[in-house]
Amino acid sequence: MIDPSSFDTALTALGVITAMVFAFGVAALSDMAMRRREDRAAAERAAHSDRTPSPDGSHPS
Repeated sequence: MIDPSSFDTALTALGVITAMVFAFGVAALSDMAMRRREDRAAAERAAHSDRTPSPDGSHPS
């Protein structure tokens, strides 16, 4: 027969591990979304600087 206290301990450990895996998964998805947003903003800034002429008439580098 299974000892109830060891069963509760196993369920608690399983719950903690599940919560940690979920938290790390959400953090990874959040990081990917933030990097994608930053990449879009950088591309938008680069496109904007290509369209905007320099005050002295030279091409922006």
